[in-house]
Amino acid sequence: QVVLYGQGNAQPLDIPPALLAAWGGRIHGFSFPRWVHASPKNQKQMFHTMENITKLLRTNKFTIDTVLYKVGEDPITEAFQRAADVTDSAQVVLIFPTLEEEIATSKEDKRKEEERALKAQEEMARKQEEEAERNKLMSDWLEMLFTEQSIAAKNPEDPLSVNFEGGHLRSPRKLVAFIGDSPNTDSVTLQEFAAHLPDSAALMSFVWSTSPGGEAFSSFNLKMPEVADGSWYMRDMAVFENNDLDLLHEVELMTRALVESLEPKMNEFGIGWDDVIVVGFGKGGGVALYAQLMRIIPKNLRSLILFSPVVPFPTWMLEKARSLPAPPAATPVPVFTVWGNRNRCTPGSYRQLLAQTLRKLPSQVHVTPDTMPDGDHTFDNRCLPTLLQLVHLKLR
Repeated sequence: QVVLYGQGNAQPLDIPPALLAAWGGRIHGFSFPRWVHASPKNQKQMFHTMENITKLLRTNKFTIDTVLYKVGEDPITEAFQRAADVTDSAQVVLIFPTLEEEIATSKEDKRKEEERALKAQEEMARKQEEEAERNKLMSDWLEMLFTEQSIAAKNPEDPLSVNFEGGHLRSPRKLVAFIGDSPNTDSVTLQEFAAHLPDSAALMSFVWSTSPGGEAFSSFNLKMPEVADGSWYMRDMAVFENNDLDLLHEVELMTRALVESLEPKMNEFGIGWDDVIVVGFGKGGGVALYAQLMRIIPKNLRSLILFSPVVPFPTWMLEKARSLPAPPAATPVPVFTVWGNRNRCTPGSYRQLLAQTLRKLPSQVHVTPDTMPDGDHTFDNRCLPTLLQLVHLKLR
């Protein structure tokens, strides 16, 4: 007779039929729980046997491989996996913490949680303090921009160089000053423009894009998505970053350099600011507009003609213009803005914002917008008809 007790490794038995036939025995499966519940006698025998085994264990006369797992410290999933493994003969024992340990652990967890909360509060307070300090520094910096206390006023750049001169240069009664973004290509268009100027007017083109003080503004990428969708132009002072502050500083440097370039020529020709027409394109147009509105140009120009001007942050420009001392009463400067209908660098939302901004300064400027149907962000011969018409209009 073969008696099977337990599951072993749970693998099937391989017994040839010939062996069973020759042997004449039988296979009997034994279930311990079934045997215990079969009769009260068996139960008594089981308890008696367990009692004897317990005594042997307590006197270390009978040992069993034992693995201890402490709840709360050791991986309990591993304990259950070992207990379920029928091939592992080791006894798995879970050790639960005592009440005293539970209380101590609870106090320690509470202490750590309080420490974490305190550190979080301190970190938040530190960040708020840093943010407040940063906002104060930014506010002070923005307040100083375009004033006599600014860094640009105390440490100005050299005057802008002249890359093209044309028209009547001996004794002009009027001066057309051009400031664009691409000196080489601009000169080609300006040569043809100069040939159509009246005898009383001179033309000078100033280069700002190669000046060290305008490096960041010059390299600013107008093809970025935030430019094309207008969000960069509409950026509010509350979200200004360091790059924005540096850019405004460079704009101020270029406005002051432009004035430093114009004044000697005006003195040489014996003319005043009301005899000067400033034509600007792109970022150069933005510099020209800032120069007039921020009072860097001390008096009103005869006119401003701006082709696709790139004016950083018109909302801030409006607030800054209003915060400066009021200029002497004078006729508002005629400002003509000419936009390329296919120019992705100056989206419609920005054009509308700039127009609204200038209309809120009626004592300083009078704006007249215009559109070139086939215009893009290029100053070329397509701009000449509009430019000649406006210049001849304001030279009368």
